Amino acid sequence: MSYKWYSGVPHIHSIASDDGKHTIEELAQKAKKNKIDFLIITDHNVNCKDELPEIDGITLIYGAELTKEGGHTNLWGVKDVVDSYDCETYEEWKAIKNEARRRGALVCMNHPHCVNCPWRWEKEAGEIDVLEVWNAPMHYDNLICTEWWHEQLRNGYKLPVVGGSDYHKDYVVTNLIGNPVTYVYAKSNSPEDILDAIAKGRTTICNNVGKTFINITCGDFILGDTVRISDGLTAKVSVKGMKKNHTLHVFNEDGECFTFMAEKAGDYDFDIPVKKQGFLCAHTTFELSKVYEFGYNLIIGSKIPTQKGMKMPPFIYAQSGAIYFE
Repeated sequence: MSYKWYSGVPHIHSIASDDGKHTIEELAQKAKKNKIDFLIITDHNVNCKDELPEIDGITLIYGAELTKEGGHTNLWGVKDVVDSYDCETYEEWKAIKNEARRRGALVCMNHPHCVNCPWRWEKEAGEIDVLEVWNAPMHYDNLICTEWWHEQLRNGYKLPVVGGSDYHKDYVVTNLIGNPVTYVYAKSNSPEDILDAIAKGRTTICNNVGKTFINITCGDFILGDTVRISDGLTAKVSVKGMKKNHTLHVFNEDGECFTFMAEKAGDYDFDIPVKKQGFLCAHTTFELSKVYEFGYNLIIGSKIPTQKGMKMPPFIYAQSGAIYFE
């Protein structure tokens, strides 16, 4: 099979989690209706009990979420990823994480700046394989996490990112399973190829399937790659389906290096000069409407009282991984 972009949810819960509502089969059917290509099942503190079912049209991948007071960690790609989830200290977490890695798992730090369940242990980028930079529908905590990710990039960590809907169930008329989705540029839709693409940083995050999509290339190099710097080098930032009045922000090692507000909806390409070692990544933002702010305060305010009535900055609508330059 040839390389292509596959959409997926790398953080989702079934009835094996106490707060999950659906069986794995039901989750797969919901995902297919939403044109999602893969799911990584990440139930709380438990390995997948049975073999994952084979369901035509969707790839199911083994995973688990180590859910502890000190932080939440997704462990992907192995059925029996650890023998015990007992973990109270950072050193115990590292021992479990290292055992999961020895068994072939990828390790993802989940929603580290969440107000309700943050990462309370040391935030060390070198101890993880992937960062969940966007958790659940976009909210303020994800903006803080994005700033932390940029800091790690400036410190020299080539840290892949994903967005996970952290889906447990819907509420009344919602359809949250794919908000957000992570697209991965993979050789095939096999679990091995999808996880390999994530590990290599070949990811971009969308508000949902078919929404604004950001890609960054440099000649034949793509997101996650490292490019050797040469005279006159430029990278191309491509934004498909950009919405009117949304703003593109491009970042490098010095901070925000390019900004563009779309006066009309459409597809846009921008050539960004690259003059020194570092990275490029990008996201688009939108200003919250009064209706959006009202709904945000109604929902988030009930879950995070400290953010109720808070004046919110522009929210991220689409977000790329990074490409690197040396």
